[in-house]
Amino acid sequence: MASANGGIIGKYNVPAAQAEIISTFNASGTFTTAALTTSVEYLVIAGGGGAGSTVSGGGGAGGYRTASGFSVNASTAYTITVGAGGAQSDAGNSSSMNGSDSTFSTITSTGGGYGAGFQGEGADGGSGGGVGGRNGYADTEGGGDGTAG
Repeated sequence: MASANGGIIGKYNVPAAQAEIISTFNASGTFTTAALTTSVEYLVIAGGGGAGSTVSGGGGAGGYRTASGFSVNASTAYTITVGAGGAQSDAGNSSSMNGSDSTFSTITSTGGGYGAGFQGEGADGGSGGGVGGRNGYADTEGGGDGTAG
């Protein structure tokens, strides 16, 4: 099992014969279930969107998904992908980058939308990015929309 350290959390839901284990990841890796594990509780958080630069919108938060009783196979390796935060724009009128998705098994959380440059609108994402401070979108269209997951 990969070393535990923060980001995606998998909680073993196991019979009394096996101790409960909480595993966390802040880097991509592999989650291997214990011999008696047949379901887990999970929390999967994606990377946040990058903020724009001068007079720009903030990046949106990464989406998250959580549930308990998710079926897994005992003694099986599952790939974990921890999404990175989006890069900030260096140019005044440029948008930054969306955050990356995070995954566990078939569960995907959507990265946050980027924050707009000062004359743009924020991107859709787990949480939408903010609108730039000097544009026509500020009163009408605004920031990006959030998405499920």
